[in-house]
Amino acid sequence: MSTRTTFFRATAAGCLLAIAACANPEVEAAKELGIKGNDVSAEAAREYKRLAHFEDKQMWDKASAIAFSEKAIAAANGFVGTDPAADQVIRDAEIANAYRYLNHMRALGADRIAPKATGQAIARLDCWAEQKREGDQPLDIGFCRDGFVEYASATAEALKAAGRPVAITAPMLRTFKVTFPLGSTMPAVGADTVLDAAAAYAKSGKNMRIVLGGHADKSGSATRNQYLSQARAERIAGMLKSRGVSETQISTIGFGETYPTVMTPDGQKSDENRRVEIVIGPDRML
Repeated sequence: MSTRTTFFRATAAGCLLAIAACANPEVEAAKELGIKGNDVSAEAAREYKRLAHFEDKQMWDKASAIAFSEKAIAAANGFVGTDPAADQVIRDAEIANAYRYLNHMRALGADRIAPKATGQAIARLDCWAEQKREGDQPLDIGFCRDGFVEYASATAEALKAAGRPVAITAPMLRTFKVTFPLGSTMPAVGADTVLDAAAAYAKSGKNMRIVLGGHADKSGSATRNQYLSQARAERIAGMLKSRGVSETQISTIGFGETYPTVMTPDGQKSDENRRVEIVIGPDRML
């Protein structure tokens, strides 16, 4: 074995033991992006950056972190594409149809008419495709798919309001949201009305499923916020069960401070970011 081969093998082993010491340049570059503006590219870049951070720090998925980092950098420089990988089109008709639907809306002017919703839809669809390709995180698949459906629906409504009705429709889910006081796992005043409506919808059809995504703001430590986000999701699960929703219908996941509704500096409190997103739809979709 040559000295050079020994060196490279030792370096690779060191990277596995200390990933931070061998950080990928794209991931590091994405972390430093200062994304400005409100156009479709900037909005997609912000979401790709969040996705890269989540994959890097929460999921320890370096391949996905690099992929989303590269997309964040490209979007920050004005390029946002909606072309899935060829094998994704062949293997997954649902994903392929979603890309066609989004491209159809972009051709109608979605980038200009609804830049925020369209930018989010672009990034969430890529997230959905990536998670479904991996196939081992059903809650993450549901989270990305729900995000795409929510933002694609908002884009479609904006196009209709602008006199450019969309010829095809996306699958519909319903999303409800409750917020929380600082440091609390009990929802804020007014949550009962939202939970009553969510429970009624969950019981309105057969084979309905509920995914509860818990979130925290950036006040406090990341570890504490991860705990709070999961505890909030589980609290809402219990409150829905008390309203007659079957436990078998419900899944929970805590996202910590990774997916804020409102971007804030680290340490800042935010009522809107302390929340649980309640996503309800047919089990074939979730």
